[in-house]
Amino acid sequence: MNGIEECRFAGNGSRQESAPLLEIFSEAWMLEYARLWNAEEAMVRELTRQRFNAVVGYGFPDAPAPKSMLVVVRGVVENAGRYDGRELDWDLRAAPMDWVKWLDQGFDLSNLLIAVGSDRLQVRKGDHRRILRKPPLVAALLRAFALMRDAQRACAGRESMVKFRRRD
Repeated sequence: MNGIEECRFAGNGSRQESAPLLEIFSEAWMLEYARLWNAEEAMVRELTRQRFNAVVGYGFPDAPAPKSMLVVVRGVVENAGRYDGRELDWDLRAAPMDWVKWLDQGFDLSNLLIAVGSDRLQVRKGDHRRILRKPPLVAALLRAFALMRDAQRACAGRESMVKFRRRD
């Protein structure tokens, strides 16, 4: 999904309580997330150094499949958008209201550990213990969650053009 995607949302531009439920993991939201991810040079550099490659699915526990995905190759997002059925390396699920809360309040390491430990953030596929044993990957993971918050803010409060271009 390369090229330009419009990030247009219904409404009058004011933030509504239900708006995040409609936007999260939409095509435009994922493209904004990918753009922000690839612009985060320190995180990408560390993920490249760690040779991080993954297909990451994001969604909700009651759905049979994730709603959206990122394809990360050597730390760089090469594809973002709707889940297309491919094999996942990571499958992250949470209730919509939990995603909204985390996107509003942010994540730190203790919140992440509590969310995973209480199964509010379900890691249906992926070895989160391996990542937690590598401090550089923990820092990158926390930054990736912070970027989700940035993507939400960018898409929730404005109409804009979101550019996502594959990095060669």
